[in-house]
Amino acid sequence: MSTGFLVTVIIWALVVAAVLWPPRRPIIFARAAFVVSIAVGELPLLFLLAFAITAVQTYRSADGVVGPVDWAIYAFAVLVIAGMAVLYLRTLRARPAIADAVGLPPHGATAWWSGIFCLPVKPLRVQRISNVQYAGGGREHRLDVYRLRHAPGGAPVLIFFHGGGFSGGDKYWEGRHLWYRMAAQGWVVISANYALRPHAGYPEHLTDAKRVIAFARENADEYGIDPATVVVSGSSAGGHLAAMCALTTNLPEFQPGFDSADTQVSAAVCLYGYFGRYYGEPRGHRPSSLPADYQATAAPPVFVVHGTHDSFITVNSARRFVRYLREHSPSTVAYAELPGANHGFDVFAGPRPRAVVDGISHFLGREVLRTGHPRGR
Repeated sequence: MSTGFLVTVIIWALVVAAVLWPPRRPIIFARAAFVVSIAVGELPLLFLLAFAITAVQTYRSADGVVGPVDWAIYAFAVLVIAGMAVLYLRTLRARPAIADAVGLPPHGATAWWSGIFCLPVKPLRVQRISNVQYAGGGREHRLDVYRLRHAPGGAPVLIFFHGGGFSGGDKYWEGRHLWYRMAAQGWVVISANYALRPHAGYPEHLTDAKRVIAFARENADEYGIDPATVVVSGSSAGGHLAAMCALTTNLPEFQPGFDSADTQVSAAVCLYGYFGRYYGEPRGHRPSSLPADYQATAAPPVFVVHGTHDSFITVNSARRFVRYLREHSPSTVAYAELPGANHGFDVFAGPRPRAVVDGISHFLGREVLRTGHPRGR
């Protein structure tokens, strides 16, 4: 047996172990687990097949000459394949979790092939309008619009804010399967950049998010938007912005120069969101960056989705935020914990993000489009 195959088995064993049991410390290991989880954790079936093919080819190339050590290595390879199978089964457990959270019908299970053919693909009927400037300052104040090419107008709008710890990220990174699906269903989808550290801080990020909401309403006719139905969403740091937009409606301190603009929203969707204070902000600092420091008595419906194995933002953070909302908000607060999911689970379009998007579509259809929650209430 080649030494190369042994090294391959060892590397994949470490990768699978890191995805199954992602470390939180030291931070370099947590970051490494997060990076490999984006692909291996969301598309384990693809890697399982590739690894199994490699193992079979290695066995066939041995021409029947297999010793005890070789058999031990093959047994180890089988354990790695079993670990990948466990990861795949975890992705399938997302749909029951989503169904329990939002009342999704039990039918419509995710097709197995979505674990292999996993890249989000924009439907031909969906048009992308790129790099629209919503404020001054360059690329950090640009957004993309996704809509049906032959839309009748008056469509609800879903605004998405990317993650990246307020220091990185881009409007074309996470969430593409969500954008394409919602746009194909007749929504107008806006994915926006915002000013990042170190050139901007808090509350400038939130101010930019509110500028995007104001832009959507001010340009509703041009893009075929119903200005009464604006939903905010985001992942990680973008989930923080979505939560803050839902809880700080029309507060003038977050809308300098456009304080008369209506920034109320119909609902918020937070994917593996950060719900803590901004970079060690002390208690009592004003304006606060902690979502739970704001009144939730007028909050719109909120849907929070978080992974149980998130190595960047502990699931306990999401639980505390959901508990706060359920204690103070009269609107629906839906919460789904995805078994085995780490940070960044919405980059590809595997079984887990497909189930999440099914749930988001169902939640917004029920809470925003059918039950009459224009502008939050």
